[in-house]
Amino acid sequence: MRAVILAAGQGIRLRSMIDDRPKGLIEIDGEQLVARSVRLLRNAGIGDVTIVAGHLAEQYAEFCAAHAGVRLVINDAYASAGSMASYAAAYDAGITGELLLLESDIIYEPRALAAILAPDGAATLVSGPTAAGDEVWVHAVDGALRAMSKCRDDLPSSVGEFVGITRLSAAAAASMRGQFADFVAAHGHGRMDYETGALVAVARQSPVSVVVVPDLQWGEIDDERQYARVSSMRWT
Repeated sequence: MRAVILAAGQGIRLRSMIDDRPKGLIEIDGEQLVARSVRLLRNAGIGDVTIVAGHLAEQYAEFCAAHAGVRLVINDAYASAGSMASYAAAYDAGITGELLLLESDIIYEPRALAAILAPDGAATLVSGPTAAGDEVWVHAVDGALRAMSKCRDDLPSSVGEFVGITRLSAAAAASMRGQFADFVAAHGHGRMDYETGALVAVARQSPVSVVVVPDLQWGEIDDERQYARVSSMRWT
């Protein structure tokens, strides 16, 4: 299995703190977020890692040069398209088959990977409520993904928060790329999110399991409040 880390975003809400770095290169406890992910992935048996960069891509190029087995793919459309454009860039560069898809601006405990790697087929990781802000809520029926939304009231029910770690079967990986192609053809632009847009669309066609770890310790870093939250936690 390969891993793809989506890291092309501009981190606009964190510019006051990190205008000289992409978000994935922020350090928590002295370790960069993507370096931590690469380390945990290797510990879980996944050594083939691709980072899709855009904003400040030269810094990721330096990171990849310093880490064996980590390659770089560039999303040239990062400023005008959504996160699915980054996934499509990786897929079109030959990163296909069974994949573990991660966001660059998350920090998580090691058992997150153990949980998502346990089931077969496509699956996405969900935690209990974190009150961290900017949550993406997940609606599931009989353990299968049905919908996601940043507005919890838009969903019939919620099983928890989307973490940003998703396992794709080879078929689901291809289907996501197809969903993006259909979206661009229909809308004339690439502003599609990989999770609330493409992954949910894939789940309508074939099952995507929801793996819920209610007490999972993790965090996304989109703003200074979220940075302060994860910085206050103990990490291993």
